[in-house]
Amino acid sequence: MALTRRHVLLSGLSLAAAGCVGRAARDGDTLARVKPLWPNEPVPAAPAARRAPLPEIRRTPPATAVRATQSVGGIAVLSRARWTRHGLASRDVRAMNGVRQITIHHEGWKPVTFADAPTTFDRIEQIRQVHTRDRGWSDIGYHYIIDRAGRVIEGRSVAYQGAHVSQNNPHNLGVMVLGNFARQRPTAEQLASLSRFTKALTATQGVAAARVRTHREFKPTECPGRYLQAAVEQLRRRRQLG
Repeated sequence: MALTRRHVLLSGLSLAAAGCVGRAARDGDTLARVKPLWPNEPVPAAPAARRAPLPEIRRTPPATAVRATQSVGGIAVLSRARWTRHGLASRDVRAMNGVRQITIHHEGWKPVTFADAPTTFDRIEQIRQVHTRDRGWSDIGYHYIIDRAGRVIEGRSVAYQGAHVSQNNPHNLGVMVLGNFARQRPTAEQLASLSRFTKALTATQGVAAARVRTHREFKPTECPGRYLQAAVEQLRRRRQLG
């Protein structure tokens, strides 16, 4: 049976969505490091007979019974109810028990050119499906996502440890900036939002600005991409990060 364009794209996302994270038998355990898919490497084709297609994504309208937004230090955060109706996929998750550091990531898949909310929400739901179905994690690995329009969107509940930095998930908030910043530059809206939001997080969580780091500042990795890494370093020099 011929693959549709949708199946090819979703298969690519399934392979590339691990560019910032590793595999783990349990998403609260130490994550084992896997080789990321670099932008210039071909994506290996998965055997069609062994790979079930991702479930069809159904766009979720805002739920009237759930808050559309919340606030973190005065910064509006769109509730996860805007992009999914799913909660934790399993009970195999560990409590955060306090935040001590914040880590910045990029998505690391194909460059993102869209900024509208519906397409963005669909993309985040695709990431959640990959993390829960292919990685076996209880939820999307990141706690927050910043999209191309600068909107801050709730991912995994901050009550639980994420799955985003090998051997450093306990007490660590994961903030993912949507895009592949090895191949594209973050928008001005994303950088302004990242600056404001990290400041809000450090203030509300009692985390020192020096403990706001990128993924590659923990371990050798492409994440968060050269363009976002350079932007983060510039924000830090200007004291506009955390």
